Amino acid sequence: MLLHSIRERATGWFAWVIVILISIPFALWGINSYITPDSSPAVANVGDYKISVQEFQNAVQRESKELRGKIDNDAFIKKIVLEKLINNRALISYLQASGLSISKEQIDAYVRVDTNFQLDGRFSEDLYNRSLPSAYSKSNYRNSVATDLLLRQFSDGIVSSSFVSDQEVERVIQLVKQKRDISYAVLKAENFKDAVKVSEEEIKTFYQNFQKQFENPEQIKLAYLEVARQDLAKDLQISDEQIEKYYQDHLPQYTQPERRQASHILFTLSTDATDEEKEKLKAEANMVLERINQGADFTEMAKQYSKDPGSADNGGDLGFFGSGEMVPAFEKSAFSLKPGEISDLVESSFGFHIIKLTKIEGGEVEPLESVKENIIASIQFDQVENAYFEMVESMQTIAYEQPDSLEPVAAELNMTIKESPLMSSTGTDGIFSNTKLLNIAFGESVLEEGNNSDLIELGDDHVVVIRVVERIPANVKPFDEVKDLIEVQLKKQALTDKAQEKANELVKLLSDGTEFSEIATSNSLTIENAGVVDRQSATVPGEILGKAFTMPRETKFASTRLMGGNIAIVAVNAIEDGNSDDKALFDSIKMALLQNKGNIETSLSILQIRSESKISINAKSLSEDE
Repeated sequence: MLLHSIRERATGWFAWVIVILISIPFALWGINSYITPDSSPAVANVGDYKISVQEFQNAVQRESKELRGKIDNDAFIKKIVLEKLINNRALISYLQASGLSISKEQIDAYVRVDTNFQLDGRFSEDLYNRSLPSAYSKSNYRNSVATDLLLRQFSDGIVSSSFVSDQEVERVIQLVKQKRDISYAVLKAENFKDAVKVSEEEIKTFYQNFQKQFENPEQIKLAYLEVARQDLAKDLQISDEQIEKYYQDHLPQYTQPERRQASHILFTLSTDATDEEKEKLKAEANMVLERINQGADFTEMAKQYSKDPGSADNGGDLGFFGSGEMVPAFEKSAFSLKPGEISDLVESSFGFHIIKLTKIEGGEVEPLESVKENIIASIQFDQVENAYFEMVESMQTIAYEQPDSLEPVAAELNMTIKESPLMSSTGTDGIFSNTKLLNIAFGESVLEEGNNSDLIELGDDHVVVIRVVERIPANVKPFDEVKDLIEVQLKKQALTDKAQEKANELVKLLSDGTEFSEIATSNSLTIENAGVVDRQSATVPGEILGKAFTMPRETKFASTRLMGGNIAIVAVNAIEDGNSDDKALFDSIKMALLQNKGNIETSLSILQIRSESKISINAKSLSEDE
């Protein structure tokens, strides 16, 4: 009913406007706190559920990583994140109220294909247990999976119910595969230089009206104290005895893990099998084992009798695996065999196995000489641990207690105060490209109040304390310094404007019936006949190609600006609508249209569900977070 009303009321341009408004905030996030909310202050409330500050901050951190380099506006990112959290919470509440849920079997299936718990493409129970060591962490992870699957179930259900006609697909193919017969001529802007003059008054007016263009940003110079644990370690001398002892103590670290390749024949046993069924299956497995021991080919027996869909067709081959990747009974047997040996029947939770060990690799120990440099670095790094953390703690304490200078810190810890180059808020090279450092350097406490910064972590065991020692406010460059630059800019624009005026005149003449060749001759233009081209043609300049394929079908002539300021007159002589017998292309376009339509309907459904939810935003908590 919900989807039907959405489809009936939201069509055409209105639907697209709605989608644009909400498609960015909507995302399928599996966040455990949807299911287990905490007790910290709320940023927003959706029904009886509150979105905590901690949940919001965690989501902002994740999203910032995803959008790094795409969106630099922190406030905008926070708005996107809050919208996502509200949308998802409203949707989850709606789905739960509708009685939808995810089964244990669905969660189990997802866990087994999660790449975080796989080695060589196979689920590793050992890796799973090491990644999620406690019952609590496993419960949180499974709750998160259930949430994510529930959201995806909703989205997939809508997408699967969408409909696209063959006629719609054919119309898209007509456009995608369309070809146009194009010719064009270029009016060079420089040809109008005699008609263009820029006065002193125009230059001054531009300077006054657009001073932001000529502004030097605020710049600062920093004094700083920097310490890295790695740097402290470099000066320590390590003896051969220390190296040998470390090597022996950490020998497993320098031993290549042993991996085994095996094949098996699996006789599957259902969990509710009776004793009689079990004995019957065991007898069948023993019969096959006896045939193999009498000389039958293991590979052929696996193809004929194994019920493992992943390996039977390959003669039972499981590939290489290491310790902890197989169920215990299987692993114990496989690691007791020698290459070429075949096991007795092995019973596991899957049923009965006959195992043949094919190959063993690994188990070799790297010689001391090949790892000596790494051992020295590790010993050095470990030995300065206490010294490093004591130094960092002292830096923090002294810099805080005496906030108006770094001299007391340097004197107490025998450190040298360094200075940065002058830089703006965009930073410069080295540590001064660190966003966290720059935000603190240009923040109120350090820049406006003149305090030492708190300890700034630049990475693992690498910290710095800064203070501003020189500040140059933002200022506008003098007129004489930018006068010539403005004159060049104004002349260039004026030349382009003149060329555009002329192009407009010529396009009108062409539209009124004057021949292109006649206009070209009378204006000393060269017509370039590109011929019939498609949208991906590399033989036509991009601006001209783009213009030609965006001109309405009834428009024969138009102009467009080129890189560098020249103007092109574009003629579309003929249009050939695309057609294709390529079934793969037809199917891919249809799939894309279905997905697109499904996404629109999903977004519209989210909007309606949200509109029916009781939502409040705590502006105070939100501003405190900022």
